[in-house]
Amino acid sequence: MAIAFFLVPGCGDKHLDKPLPKTSERIKVELPWRDGGMIPRRYTCDGAQTKPGVRVSGRGGAPAASAIVMTDPDAPGGTFVHWTQWGARTGRNSFSKTGYSGPCPPKGDRPHRYVITVYALPRPLRLPAGASPGEVVAAVRKAALASGSSTGTYGR
Repeated sequence: MAIAFFLVPGCGDKHLDKPLPKTSERIKVELPWRDGGMIPRRYTCDGAQTKPGVRVSGRGGAPAASAIVMTDPDAPGGTFVHWTQWGARTGRNSFSKTGYSGPCPPKGDRPHRYVITVYALPRPLRLPAGASPGEVVAAVRKAALASGSSTGTYGR
């Protein structure tokens, strides 16, 4: 069984002060591109910035509650958050915008990696829509039961 989520990639110069949480239990994350593959233009700032569908499975099926965090670990200022979502709510990204902002590395940089991580949670996060990336990551850090990631690359 799988469940669809929607999220997207990007790039910038703000960073997280601590690494994203890791869990010992893994879930499978599938995107419209292969893990490690090039992100199609339509999902980026050079295209329509369409949120890609994300399929999640594992732990006996899709998690009852989950959170998604999309980052660019290659951003010039450190890890940059492009998108967070938990349930039907979305948080702010490192562009200070609520919702998704597609991959948009500086022109001339080598292609950046965009990591989409999905966390299985015991219950939905109790955060308001528009929560900061730090608030979302802190809440996930306390609650994550399992996680899985998939990576795409994009250069300009």
